[in-house]
Amino acid sequence: MSESEFYPSLAPGFVLRRLEVPFIYDIPGDELYELDDEAYEFIKKCDGKTPISKNILEAGEDAQEVIEYMQNEGIILMHEFAQPVEINGLQSPVPSLRYLLLNITNRCNLACRHCYLGKAGHDEMEPGVFEKTVSQFEDMGGLKLMISGGEPLMHSKFRELMDILSSYKLRTVLLSNGTLIDDITAKKLSAYVHEVQVSIDGTGSSHDLLRGNGSYEKAMKGIINLKNAGIPVSVATMVHRYNKGEFDGMQKLFSNMDVVSWGVDIPCEAGNLSGNREFILDARDAAPFLEYGFGEAAHESTGNFTCGSHLCSVAVDGSVSRCGFFDEEPVGDAGDLGSAWDKLCKDYLWMLDRLDCADCGVINECRGGCRFRAKLYRGILAPDPVMCHAKGVSGYL
Repeated sequence: MSESEFYPSLAPGFVLRRLEVPFIYDIPGDELYELDDEAYEFIKKCDGKTPISKNILEAGEDAQEVIEYMQNEGIILMHEFAQPVEINGLQSPVPSLRYLLLNITNRCNLACRHCYLGKAGHDEMEPGVFEKTVSQFEDMGGLKLMISGGEPLMHSKFRELMDILSSYKLRTVLLSNGTLIDDITAKKLSAYVHEVQVSIDGTGSSHDLLRGNGSYEKAMKGIINLKNAGIPVSVATMVHRYNKGEFDGMQKLFSNMDVVSWGVDIPCEAGNLSGNREFILDARDAAPFLEYGFGEAAHESTGNFTCGSHLCSVAVDGSVSRCGFFDEEPVGDAGDLGSAWDKLCKDYLWMLDRLDCADCGVINECRGGCRFRAKLYRGILAPDPVMCHAKGVSGYL
């Protein structure tokens, strides 16, 4: 049988998406491959039932080179016989909704002094609301679902929710404090999630000061259990007064642990932190720590938009907002995620030229910073003082 008689198919774990431009998304690897229109049309025919001879004939002179590259990357597979797969090339709105933060419960086993949600409660998202939200997110061309809380593992129907996800082609990231992840839980999670993000806010006592005695040791054991179960682990760290001398140590620790990413952020004065102000560092002192960390974050933006142009948050009751900090300013309900996203983009996503610091030389790098921090500082269109100090800009403060 000649090569021209083979049937190409998109490999498992890869999906075709038309965001602002066409992409292939590697779900397990969390990587986007940008396509031109010609390559997009070619991939649409990699359905396991269209022979490669027809693909090459219609795709033009460069088709063979594209095929070889995609085979080498593991993006497409070749079959001797037809093996049909679904290729839908889902169309996103513009700007595209790529990342969804889904808060499934406000229950938590900890009482962290900086938690923006405040005191833990007993509410949790119903499975029907969860499934409808996830289904709409995928239909809108979504890429990554971030399951959070509270502590999401405390949802009374957590496994039922995870079983729902098996029907969808999305990257699932669990955001956890790590303290409840024993080896059995880690093995169970390996069947459902692509990554677990664990919060580590120091190298021992400084973490416990923020999250409670013994929480650091439990969280680190949780990471070990996750890695033993073969689950990629990322780490999230909040800068506070008592861990400011530990970032070099954390960088070495997390690098040696081979975590996939390390996100460093500075907490906003909301929720529990309002009553624990001794943990707060002045913006000028906190800003340099943003130089730490590595890997991509969901708050990225494209085009001329401010921070987080591809992200929104859904609360336990299904209300949709810009992010968790804007829970009290919902734009709609997850029952109609598309309409909520349209309103969110209209009312809570700004072009850079609308910001008070629009003429700053580094505006395209910082995107104006966190809008909630800016709102607390001087108004929703004001500069984020933390980002100003991080970039060495003082003229807008």
